[in-house]
Amino acid sequence: MRTAITRRTAIAAVLATAIAPTIAWSQTGAYPTRPVKVIVPFVPGGNADSTARIFAEAYGQRLGQPFVVDNRGGAGGMIGASAMVRSDPDGYTLLVGTTGPIVASWQLAGKAANYSLKDMRPIALLSLVPGVLVVNASSPVKTYQDFVKNAKAQNGGVRIGHPGNGTAGHVNILQMQKALGTKFVVAGYKGAGPAVQDLLGQQLDAVATDLPSALQLIKGGKLRALAVVFPQRVPLLADVPTMTEVKQPEVDIAPFTAVMAPRGLPQAIVDKLVQTNDAVLTDAATRKRVEDIGGVPTHMSPAEFEKLLARQESTYAGLIKSGVLTAE
Repeated sequence: MRTAITRRTAIAAVLATAIAPTIAWSQTGAYPTRPVKVIVPFVPGGNADSTARIFAEAYGQRLGQPFVVDNRGGAGGMIGASAMVRSDPDGYTLLVGTTGPIVASWQLAGKAANYSLKDMRPIALLSLVPGVLVVNASSPVKTYQDFVKNAKAQNGGVRIGHPGNGTAGHVNILQMQKALGTKFVVAGYKGAGPAVQDLLGQQLDAVATDLPSALQLIKGGKLRALAVVFPQRVPLLADVPTMTEVKQPEVDIAPFTAVMAPRGLPQAIVDKLVQTNDAVLTDAATRKRVEDIGGVPTHMSPAEFEKLLARQESTYAGLIKSGVLTAE
């Protein structure tokens, strides 16, 4: 009898632990009832930080509690992402991250990584960030077709930069090399700024980066955009073709910004955050703020978002397995 009682007590304890987050949420009668921490795994000032602040403000207005941005940069975004993964799955610590820490950095880190995509609960896509291939405005290369001809003529001599190891720009270059059957002189930088400065100084022939990093210089006539990495043309660069239009559909990794949570987050809180995000994405003022910094507010169903994550995770895994993308 004593053994049976002990077994029942142990089972009850396990069940109580498993359903604790849901009980905690239901007892409050609402979510959120206090401020929510939004970890941004980068230093202030970049596109991810700006996007996070726009959506944090909009979430807070709709849900009646502050959504407070907490910048934790370092290790390709892994420091901030790891902190989110280790937090309680109660909805009061979220991550607004990008392609890097969500699908790429931990794969590049290999055994040194202390989390993976499996440890995260995808909540919602906020925006897609178009990639762009740019040249100096004084370059004789006027179109993507010119770029291809020049690359093949120079037989590996074209100098092309990107914002850093494993970034979407870096992967786009690797995809271009494979699609074109040629090589470039590839230079990685610690951020888009230094790469763009070397392009302006003519130490590089081209740069593959995210649109926000180059947009003002394109508008100012100092850089020329040859193609965008995006499913359709970008309104801010309506005259610039997509990679599919220039017959390079294989070049397809566009960075994203998304909300993620610890894996154990109760479904009721997930649903409320998804509903809030859907409402925010219909707000014209919020959309314009995101578009003004070079992002494209993008609605996806949870299932579509899961497919996007799986596709990008697979692309990085394939490049790493083949040895063309390695940790620095």
